[in-house]
Amino acid sequence: MSLAEQDAPAPFKPLKQKPPKISVRRESDGTVYISSDYPLGEMKRSVVHILEERAAMHPQRRFIGERGPDGAWRFIGYGEANVKANAVASALLARGMNAETPLMVLSSNSIAHAVMALGAMKAGVPVAPVSVPYSLMSSDFSKLRHVVGLTRPRMIFADHGDLYGKAIAAVGEGAEIVTCTGSVAGATSFDDLVATPVSNAVAASMERVGHDTVAKYLFTSGSTGMPKGVIQTHRMMMAQIAAGEALRSEAPDPDEVPQSLEWMPWNHISAGNIGFNGNMNAGGTVYLDAGKPIPGMFDQTIANLRDVSPRVFGSAPVAFAMLADAMERDPTLRANFFRNLEYMGYGGATLSSDIYDRMQALAVAETGFRIPLTTMYGATETQGITVVHWVTERVGLVGLPVPGITLKLVPNGAKLEVRVKGPTVTPGYLNDPKKTAEVFDDEGFYSLGDAAKFLDEARPELGLVFDGRVTEDFKLSSGTWV
Repeated sequence: MSLAEQDAPAPFKPLKQKPPKISVRRESDGTVYISSDYPLGEMKRSVVHILEERAAMHPQRRFIGERGPDGAWRFIGYGEANVKANAVASALLARGMNAETPLMVLSSNSIAHAVMALGAMKAGVPVAPVSVPYSLMSSDFSKLRHVVGLTRPRMIFADHGDLYGKAIAAVGEGAEIVTCTGSVAGATSFDDLVATPVSNAVAASMERVGHDTVAKYLFTSGSTGMPKGVIQTHRMMMAQIAAGEALRSEAPDPDEVPQSLEWMPWNHISAGNIGFNGNMNAGGTVYLDAGKPIPGMFDQTIANLRDVSPRVFGSAPVAFAMLADAMERDPTLRANFFRNLEYMGYGGATLSSDIYDRMQALAVAETGFRIPLTTMYGATETQGITVVHWVTERVGLVGLPVPGITLKLVPNGAKLEVRVKGPTVTPGYLNDPKKTAEVFDDEGFYSLGDAAKFLDEARPELGLVFDGRVTEDFKLSSGTWV
């Protein structure tokens, strides 16, 4: 082996994605339009139609895993999840619930949460998952009261009735309360709900569910005011799946059961839409992680990574720093983490070069390869609109538009403001036509308030880099704006 070969960095593990292929149009006023040259392809009908497909194909395959009170993993399969979702749908339809009577979910990720949400979508009932701190870390429940007033839910689900008792007492009047445990007066038992006989109304409802059906209301962070309810249609979520499939360079193995570990809450698009729907579309198993990338709670994530060998691992940059610390001390953890890993993804903030180098050193020590690192950029209103879908050593990129999306970079002072148009973009805000009108320009592009620029103006295929906010904010490595 020559000295040059010895000094050469380890190769990257192959990334099963197509190379960049884009069109760029520049206008005389400095506006730039960017789109992928890969066609979007056919979109599936809805999230719950995917569930029915997977239940028919793999009824016994594990869908979601969570730790029970004894600390052991417990699972629900695709077939059982579909049966229970049908029962929930039947119960909701029997109560006269519809597109105007949402289901609100107060609690964190769980099997019961998933069953309730999928059942509601089968019934054409929008699901409104709410940030847990609105219920458990507020003394006046101001944001919770706001989102309840905005959505006017007919039913509210909280898995632990006693834990959410104060929040339910504050906002639950007029809504049916459903709990798994606890002693909330007058509450309906989740077990009774999933035992509901399935009526013919469920199949009829599924015939009505399509791209334009409202699946969810997701709420903005509310960091600069009260949260806004963002309409999420099945079209938006199916376009996201179709975009990912359009970028794959080879078809996935139908017999493979990819594993993923999810700590991010389902009231965010990253976990609740992109992660949850993508896992179901792949027929994978998602393990719910009660850990978080904060001191004192990441130990739970480390324990879970001893059991789960993910195909893809994505998190905020701070989690990679904590994970690198743990793997540098624990070769067994390192071996299990990298066993099936195809690529890593980060989002919410920029990953530092130091953390990147540490993770790659661990990957090479374990596998002989560096692991591709990707990131996706988007917002509650847009889903994921750009992605790094090629191997690169550069960190800090936001990628290029996914198929079906057109970016519009508009001069705004010294920066280029990011606007977007495409099937993953929301039709608007719930009960707020004024704000909806404000965020779309005269060509129908949604303005994100961010700025971006090409890494190299002469080579746009190298991707875009984040260039801050149009307004002056700063984002921590945890993904929090300050």
